[in-house]
Amino acid sequence: METSQEIQVQVRFVTKQTEYAVTDTPMIVPAKLKRYGLSEIINHLLGFEKPLPFDFMIDNLFLRTSLLEYLENSGLSTENIITIEYVESMLPPTPLSSFQHDDWISSVEIFNQRYFLTGSYDNRVRIWNTSGECLQTFIGHNAPVKSVSWISVKDDEEFTFLSASQDRTIRAWRSSLEHDKYISLYECIGHKGSIESIAVSPSCSEFASGSWDSSIMLWTMEIPENSDDDEHIKIQTSSKRRKVIKKEKILTKYPIATMNGHIGAISSVVFDDKDNNKLYSGGWDHSIRIWDVESRTNVDVKNCDKVVYGISYSDVAVVKLTLSSHKNWVTSVSWSTKNSFMLVSGSYDGTVKIWDIRSRTPLYTLSKQNGDKGKENENDTPKKIFCVDWDQDIILSGGEDNQLHIYGSKKIGFTNSEEEGKL
Repeated sequence: METSQEIQVQVRFVTKQTEYAVTDTPMIVPAKLKRYGLSEIINHLLGFEKPLPFDFMIDNLFLRTSLLEYLENSGLSTENIITIEYVESMLPPTPLSSFQHDDWISSVEIFNQRYFLTGSYDNRVRIWNTSGECLQTFIGHNAPVKSVSWISVKDDEEFTFLSASQDRTIRAWRSSLEHDKYISLYECIGHKGSIESIAVSPSCSEFASGSWDSSIMLWTMEIPENSDDDEHIKIQTSSKRRKVIKKEKILTKYPIATMNGHIGAISSVVFDDKDNNKLYSGGWDHSIRIWDVESRTNVDVKNCDKVVYGISYSDVAVVKLTLSSHKNWVTSVSWSTKNSFMLVSGSYDGTVKIWDIRSRTPLYTLSKQNGDKGKENENDTPKKIFCVDWDQDIILSGGEDNQLHIYGSKKIGFTNSEEEGKL
């Protein structure tokens, strides 16, 4: 009787990374081979002196067992020819830096890998550059900032963005680095509870907000009529101190529509990347809701088993699956803008995890969120992660340790094929 060490199987290797292409002629290999053994074969066929690690997929799922185990679990015969797709293995994210804040970091958003927007429990919003320089600090809210969202960056000098707070308001800001000042353009009033999330439409013509009061409100970007600089809050900054030049009554803005449907707090809202008319929301009522913005109607409801704390949209094919690894609430998720199969998640368990939806286990776990040295000992309570974002080669996370953690991911999220995924 043959043992697993003696069983062989026919395989055909294919790849969409043309620089690593080998013959797709079927070949016979030992059925006991796992990822490492298959990687040795590819390196041999490519003639690489310095081995390059590869990952392997069958039916668009990463192979995490031997070929024989895969065949047995799939009910396939060793007589079948198996088509195996291979890709260059992804290196772990590299810690680049961490920027200290005065309090917990509740929200982060990257602009073009160059500027980082953060909202904090010290009621302030900050803009950082990749060198770790805090370009400006924005004062105006009188309670923790819960969400921030970029509107635009002009010539690397003029920044426009939104911030939402537990003080039940949203503020629109414009900042000028050249003149070292910023203006609070207007204040949005209407919610009766903490505003947990804001989202800007793809055209930047309007934005949505989700609140603890169970409502979603829609707003235009337009500055209220009869605006005058004297009615704004103007603040001049310098490297040594910050001084208020003039403070007058800020312009007030009201919602153009209110959409109700959730029962309980709304934790997250996000627009379809390419459709101003489609909005997604998640809440404490265990539901994800899809809204038609123009008609102000809830067109679909996806019920979940647990509270929905964070949602992120990817304009790709639908994949329904559950990724399990965190040991506490998952508070934030963000799709990679470079690879439609990949996302990052942050949790109250103090970890940030990198996922590829073709694998049921995380690719990497980043747990050193208690400063660069991580936890002092195993009995220390991990510092909660409140927010994550992923843009191209940059991953950000923030939370209870008061630090904005920055990771480089140049070998993560290489561009894939036409196949795409959505979570």
